[in-house]
Amino acid sequence: MSEENAKTEALALIEVSVSEDKQQGFIKLGKNEDGDTVFTKEELLAALKAEKIASGIIDSTIEKLAQRPIFNIRIKVAEATAPIDGNDGVVNLLVKKDADYKPEYSEDETVDYKNLDYFQMVKKGQVLCEITKETVGIDGIDLYGQVIPARKGRKPQIPVGKNTSLIEDDSKLVADCDGIIKFINTINIDEMMHIRSNIDFSTGNIHFPGDVTIDGDVSSGFSVKAGGNLIIKGVVEDAKIEAAGNVVIAKGIYGGSSGNVIVGKDLRCNYIENAILHVDGDITVDYIIDGKITCNGNIYLSGSKELIVGGEIQLKGELVARVIGNEREYPTVIHILGERIVDQAEIDRLKITEEAARQQFQEINEKEAQINGLLLAQEKKDMINRNRNSAAMEQIATLKKQIDRQALLIKREIEEIEKAIIYVEKKGSTSYYGSVSVKRKLYRGTRIYFGDLLFQFEFDSLEHCKIYWDNDDIVNGMM
Repeated sequence: MSEENAKTEALALIEVSVSEDKQQGFIKLGKNEDGDTVFTKEELLAALKAEKIASGIIDSTIEKLAQRPIFNIRIKVAEATAPIDGNDGVVNLLVKKDADYKPEYSEDETVDYKNLDYFQMVKKGQVLCEITKETVGIDGIDLYGQVIPARKGRKPQIPVGKNTSLIEDDSKLVADCDGIIKFINTINIDEMMHIRSNIDFSTGNIHFPGDVTIDGDVSSGFSVKAGGNLIIKGVVEDAKIEAAGNVVIAKGIYGGSSGNVIVGKDLRCNYIENAILHVDGDITVDYIIDGKITCNGNIYLSGSKELIVGGEIQLKGELVARVIGNEREYPTVIHILGERIVDQAEIDRLKITEEAARQQFQEINEKEAQINGLLLAQEKKDMINRNRNSAAMEQIATLKKQIDRQALLIKREIEEIEKAIIYVEKKGSTSYYGSVSVKRKLYRGTRIYFGDLLFQFEFDSLEHCKIYWDNDDIVNGMM
């Protein structure tokens, strides 16, 4: 047998197959009739080449099969190079989102007024998050030499915001200035004014559009106005304070004769004495003495005293204290503010009807002005023709009477709609969603109002009670 014929016969006994995913190649060797079949490495490689398998060939297996063939069994002789997918980018946050950040509490689970970590404060250059970039991956190669693309890693969502910058090849996000973090989806730094002394004659009054931190007191007669949050590490004494955001005062507020505090969000301080306050959010404080307070949120007494004595408090939400009033029945007044509930849908419908009637009334007035012009012109024409009661004059006069009658009817309709709107508004009811909860004692001398209705009790004091509104009446429940 010629060498060429022997080679052809050998190739015929080499069966090449590929897995369904085309990731692995196999050889299955058959025997000739004499049973003394041998294969060279070149013949095995030629069989693979005939099936266009050009990549991933396992040379060591091919050599072993040439030296010691294994018959009638599929042997893996080639394997594709699998792609290595890229890694997704990762952002390791070193600060908390606003929703996850809470004020500190002491061991007895009351608010720690001395701990001012109520806001996340940062210094210029402070690292806010560390970024691991995505990788592109490594492409693979299939048995036929074709590229198997690797999946690229997803880019990380870097929370770049106001007053922040990327450094070190975009691997770190840092603060561009001293300030307070506002972090929801992006990290924003609100620039902060830091006063490292008292507010007095050395500083004058402060008016700053962002956040303000004061290391000392706000002295009598001075004022501080902040467009953001305000932190005062001392006491506010007979001073004017105004902040659009949250306010934290480490010690407390003494109002004096001219002090006034206006807070756009929440207030947290140790005490309030003889002070006038308007707070749109919640108030958290240890004790209140002779305060004149309006609060659109809740008032929580938390600390060693949890006491309210004297003054007048108006609030929409919940008031929770340990003790309200004292044994001497010192006058203490609490007003729970109500919310007026009316049939707004009916009012809106009436107002739409009223607007349509007023538009119609305006159109009639315009027509009436035109008719008056026609009357005047016809009078002049009749005078020239010495015809005082012309048919045209009578026709115009009749038309004017019709227009005047329509105007009168529309005017009456508008008046009736206005009366209906007033009736619906008066028919509305007032609901009181706020309440007064007392953990220990509520003393006589404390007057609690829901609107004009006064809560009354005959005993010297009540204990563990919750005063709230239900079914158009004041209810005294137990805590």
